[in-house]
Amino acid sequence: MSIQNELKANAQRLTSLLGIEAPLIGAPMMGATTAEMTAAVSEAGGLGVFPCGILTADEILASVKAIKTLTSQPFALNLRVTPRETEDQEVTNRLFDALEPLREELGVEHRLAQIPGFDEQFEAVLAADVPVVSFSFGGPREVYAEALEARNVLMMGAVNSTREAKVLKTAGCSVIIAQGVEAGGPRQYFENSYLASQIGLMALLPPVVRVCGDTPVVAAGAMMNARAVAAAMLQGACGAVLGSLLLRTEESAWPQSLKNQIPWCDDASTRLTDLTSGRQTRLVSTGIVEALSAAGLQASYYPGQLKVLQPIFEAAIKQDRPDLLEMALGQAAQSSPKETTRAIVTKLFDDLKNLWSECDAD
Repeated sequence: MSIQNELKANAQRLTSLLGIEAPLIGAPMMGATTAEMTAAVSEAGGLGVFPCGILTADEILASVKAIKTLTSQPFALNLRVTPRETEDQEVTNRLFDALEPLREELGVEHRLAQIPGFDEQFEAVLAADVPVVSFSFGGPREVYAEALEARNVLMMGAVNSTREAKVLKTAGCSVIIAQGVEAGGPRQYFENSYLASQIGLMALLPPVVRVCGDTPVVAAGAMMNARAVAAAMLQGACGAVLGSLLLRTEESAWPQSLKNQIPWCDDASTRLTDLTSGRQTRLVSTGIVEALSAAGLQASYYPGQLKVLQPIFEAAIKQDRPDLLEMALGQAAQSSPKETTRAIVTKLFDDLKNLWSECDAD
């Protein structure tokens, strides 16, 4: 089989399964991915994925309604699985008390954010009637998988290691997302420690593809152009997840002050830290990250850290304080274009098809 035909066949395994045209999936970027971005990815032929993250059941259903008014194409909802690590309330309270002066400065109510429970969100997702559900931070327990399978809903899951890919395949996931350490946002580890999960995408893909067999694998991390996507597909991936590539789009919810910083970042601008959410996350170290680091305060396991910081993040957006925001960013994000989501995804797919055509040209 020619290289061109091999790459097309791999892409077809993913696109035919998901009912889409382009082997491109939007990243569920909490704080950035909007209903408009989700719909635009789907309208361009890919699969938009909307993050349910910290949303209530009513907010999830309202978001789905908004997406369905913008597109009739398939899209997915993303849920965060309850982590195995238990939040230490004492650590959470210590951080909450330490940030009292900052809340006073911002005029923020002295409260912890209420993070809805997984069961509440899952019931809303079931009621939303979507064709695909993706999971972060682990796979669905059997009872949840059975509920989705009974409704013919496909499941996707993200991994940082080969061991985790085996777990998600066994759990019934029809698509496995291999997240390289280059990727922005929270890491996906759940079987291995985060220290054992810092694997580059090109090292991670081959063994994950091998253990997944017929289950399509999608590459996440530094997927910023068609050549990067094609390189991942040459390693056996069936498509790519688009995250940082879409952060400067018109549909991105990021404040303009953060969008404007992206072109000035380089491959050494980001770091991994658990100080913004309690989970290791690749981001640019903003003022609040530096201050928390200097204070030497222990991070509370997810969602404890986020419960303390979310009200501050919300106030920082309203008051245009980028120094107080989480700036989750991948290592190759500096080439992110300023354009509409649909135009970016359409161009990427066109460039990818042109590359396929050139693969066997002499």
